[in-house]
Amino acid sequence: MISLPNLIIIGGSSRNVGKTSICLDLISRYASKLDITGLKISAIKPEEKIYHGTHGHVFKGRNFRIYEEPKPDDHKDTARMLKAGAKRAVYIEAADEHLAEAFAGFRNLYGTTGPIISESRSLRKLAIPSLFILIKHFEAALIKQDFYKYEALADLTVNIKPGCNTSASVASRIFWDQDHWALSAD
Repeated sequence: MISLPNLIIIGGSSRNVGKTSICLDLISRYASKLDITGLKISAIKPEEKIYHGTHGHVFKGRNFRIYEEPKPDDHKDTARMLKAGAKRAVYIEAADEHLAEAFAGFRNLYGTTGPIISESRSLRKLAIPSLFILIKHFEAALIKQDFYKYEALADLTVNIKPGCNTSASVASRIFWDQDHWALSAD
């Protein structure tokens, strides 16, 4: 496992819990001062491809694909990262057993020196970030089964509530401290 203090990982228990909103808040807050890389990783299962849209190829490995978002005027999360001010936004698509190979490909293509804001719970199996934040859905039936093994690794787990904008309050507690991400007290 690789330690990356310049990496923050935002993950969630399910779709639509505010992961992307937190990433976008952080990118827009720091983009004028830092060259931020936005990263979205999906451990793809065949039935999930419809959720992630299409992207322009950058690199295709045998068992994974790496895409760099070319334009900020699309509805995809990576396009929204660019629009928020990220220097680049990258999407990795790989089966779970090939995420390590895909992440190594990303590091070879882009390096790992600047701040990286990642929306990917599964990346925590490969990297130790300075912060690992999890967003947990209020409805237990919507929580993915493997969420709880990640929760044990989280620096912060936030339980969302119906109708509340949790992402803004979470993002306001996260800050860049010279070479790593940090979390302020409540």
